[in-house]
Amino acid sequence: MRYREISAMQKAHKRFERYHLFSEVAETLNFAKAAENLGISRSYLSTQISTLEKELAVSLLIRTTRHVKLTAAGHQVLQKMRQINASVANLEKGLNQVTTDVTGQISITAPMLFSQRYLLPLCARFQQQYPGITFDLNIGYQNENLACSRFDFAIRATNTPPENMVAKKLLSYQHICCASPEYLAKNGRPVTPLDLTHHSCLSDPNLTLWHFEQQNDQYDVDTHGTLQINDNMLLIQAALQGQGIIKLPDFLLNPLISQDQLIQVLPEFTTLSRDIYLLFPHQANRSAKLRAFIEHVSQFWQGGQE
Repeated sequence: MRYREISAMQKAHKRFERYHLFSEVAETLNFAKAAENLGISRSYLSTQISTLEKELAVSLLIRTTRHVKLTAAGHQVLQKMRQINASVANLEKGLNQVTTDVTGQISITAPMLFSQRYLLPLCARFQQQYPGITFDLNIGYQNENLACSRFDFAIRATNTPPENMVAKKLLSYQHICCASPEYLAKNGRPVTPLDLTHHSCLSDPNLTLWHFEQQNDQYDVDTHGTLQINDNMLLIQAALQGQGIIKLPDFLLNPLISQDQLIQVLPEFTTLSRDIYLLFPHQANRSAKLRAFIEHVSQFWQGGQE
């Protein structure tokens, strides 16, 4: 920015300050009281009002030894300053409502599997408590930069959360293999990962290579099956129908395992464990709706939702 532009901005700022000082004098019609209210000296206040009158080339006040009166121009400036002060008060009131009322929209970007299992019920419970909240959910695996995007929160699976964000760990998970009781009764149960080559393994077309570990041994199995789908919920439906073995995150399959609809196979073999975090930017004065949602998420997992 050039020097002339900076100088013009400084002059405009100083003139607005003088308008503010004038409005205090015009309301009280007493320089001593106005100076006390403003926390400045009477001489400084008088000088600034005189400077404003010179800049405007008009008299705003009629001063006598005992009284201060407004000129017609002074009345006009006072009315405008009252409007400005009222607008500023309304602005601050609106900002205060934003920071204290749990209302408005919360924008979240989250991965598909987590959203299917947790995000929708989590948001529904929050809205039961705060009916004035709406959600804008972006479901996918694109890593949004929260520092410059429209999202308030990101939920991401990672073992290295970004250092420039607040990261609250929600849960850890790993992929497990499951099949229906009917499929296993008909086709037998695999004992080692290599046995999977003799089974119908249902997966995403791009995720047919399944990795396993057991102590110091590692296995990479190139699986094949009667069905490949790029939708995990449909893969689960196919497994429930007895079409084959699936390998998906445990948090997605555990409810079905607990209901005996699916049976875990190869439990002695592990896959790479990952963590899921709630990510959000550092903020000194976070709004009430964001504070409430962060607390809600924490209580959601403390209540045994994992």
